[in-house]
Amino acid sequence: MTDWWVNMPSGALAANAGLDMVMPGDNSYNSGVSYFGPALQTAVNNGQVSQARLTDMATRILASWYLLGQDSGYPSVNFNSWNSGGSHVDVQGNHKNIIRQIGAASIVLLKNTNSALPLKNPSTIGVIGSDAGPNPSGPNSCSDRACNTGILAVGWGSGTADFPYLVDPLSAIKARAPSATVTSSLSDSDTTSAANAARNKDVAIVFISADSGEGYLTVEGNAGDRNDLKAWHNGDALVAAVAAVNTKTIVVVNAVGPIIMEPWINNANVVAVVWAGLLGQEAGNAIVDILFGDVNPSGRLPYTIAKQASDYGAAVQTGGGTVNYSEGVFIDYRWFDK
Repeated sequence: MTDWWVNMPSGALAANAGLDMVMPGDNSYNSGVSYFGPALQTAVNNGQVSQARLTDMATRILASWYLLGQDSGYPSVNFNSWNSGGSHVDVQGNHKNIIRQIGAASIVLLKNTNSALPLKNPSTIGVIGSDAGPNPSGPNSCSDRACNTGILAVGWGSGTADFPYLVDPLSAIKARAPSATVTSSLSDSDTTSAANAARNKDVAIVFISADSGEGYLTVEGNAGDRNDLKAWHNGDALVAAVAAVNTKTIVVVNAVGPIIMEPWINNANVVAVVWAGLLGQEAGNAIVDILFGDVNPSGRLPYTIAKQASDYGAAVQTGGGTVNYSEGVFIDYRWFDK
């Protein structure tokens, strides 16, 4: 099966090479022309593709239908993705528990000076950064999640789905530490407010993020891929403002991939760094499970975080043009080990 709108010399050649299905059907968006469909029928009729190969294609596609028993006693389809019709069926069950468990298990503890984590019953907590709070317009307010407002729990693009709900870290912290006084500043630009929220607190937790997604959508000037490896929304300055007034500053990073942390990673007042990645609907609860020691952080990074962007074997290139992959197999850790 192809990815969406893959180019190929001809449908007949692809079918004979083993392709069973083209997606989503047409050659390009809304063209109405397909490499298969009538073109495949013509190819079979003129002998370019054998009838046996056509039967094999159909058999391979339908095999899973019968394997899963969908031909007999299987629940009927209850929705149409094209017109949002149909009835809603709640199939969540206890899935939230698994999502929370997976989220906490994936979190990576990058720094923990003098066992700053887990938190030991702090009486006052400062929570700073828009990434700590909810999207004021709701978690599904941006089409295909094409915004970075509130807790970043998923990237953007055609593969996204609506959140049934989204637990933000601020709410989760308040629920986990009901006896603590929690002061928050959810503005990323107001570093004065951030410092005030952090000052004289037992612990200050700064939430920063970096987002990306599919190229048909542009978010804050980022057309799919990120323009650079910096934290979004003034993240570095936010950390600096908090660390300047609180000797027990914890940084939580919700990011799609590496960011450059050199502006603050070695700051003595930044005593812990929690790499949370993208945690889905239970994001806040999963982070709290790590912060308060309910789950031991055991995640491992799936990529290398460099000290500067130029340390990587490839650089971001914008504006089109030819990309020469001269690094060969030496990507990520292989490049650094080279």
